[in-house]
Amino acid sequence: MPVLLKRNTYSTLNQNLRPLTIETRRRNAIDVAPMRILLLLIVALLIAAVPFGCNTSSDHGVNDSGFDRDGGTDGGPDGGTDGGPDGGIDGGPDGGIDGGIDGGVCDNTVEMVLQEERYHVDFGTPLTYNHNPPVQGRHYPLWARWQIHAEVVPRGWWVHNLEHGAVVFLYHPDAGADFVPALTRIYNDIPDDPDCQPPGPVHKRVVLTPDPELDAPWAVAVAGPEPEYLDGGFWGYGFSIKANCIADAGFLVQFAVEHRNHSAEQICDEGFYP
Repeated sequence: MPVLLKRNTYSTLNQNLRPLTIETRRRNAIDVAPMRILLLLIVALLIAAVPFGCNTSSDHGVNDSGFDRDGGTDGGPDGGTDGGPDGGIDGGPDGGIDGGIDGGVCDNTVEMVLQEERYHVDFGTPLTYNHNPPVQGRHYPLWARWQIHAEVVPRGWWVHNLEHGAVVFLYHPDAGADFVPALTRIYNDIPDDPDCQPPGPVHKRVVLTPDPELDAPWAVAVAGPEPEYLDGGFWGYGFSIKANCIADAGFLVQFAVEHRNHSAEQICDEGFYP
């Protein structure tokens, strides 16, 4: 049976309950206020951290294979083939041609390489070497012309040039179009060898050729001096640089000038290939 309250009794209860409800709401509002302020601060920090109007890609258009995705030479903020502070193909912090995984650090370290025994073999003899590219070794009886070669010079020819003190610049045919003009500029900046003067041929004692056997986009090789006594099969050391970028064109010009013409034979005579 329902309980019926008198009018004055209900009013008294209602007056007692209302202040309790208002006070509870006030306490809840005070408890929630700090949480709302914290959420607003988090949202403000997230908005401030988002960059506007720039490319957030880590390689600036250069993929991890080291070549530009958008078809350009560089693709990064420094722009162009060179553009960067170091004066090479790579140049800027975005990596340029080299790009991708290493974040633009271009390593052109000079490597000291053990020279192999050198002697003549018949033309067309298959040749293998301990180092790629070789700095000395077996070779054909004649050598290549001292020039820029657009077509591949077989290794048996230009390894003979190494014996004559040559600096040989190489690039893989699939390395990309940027390396050919860059290496051509380096070749042209190398002065003529003062030991190769009239009445003989005048040249730089340098060869530039594509090389499909190369395991890098480009390289340079040169033979060094041999010991006076070839004891125990030691033939001295040559030098090479092999990389997927060009850090400093001026350094490579200096490298060629300082290392050419230190091999076993200093012959300036013109070559025979092609």
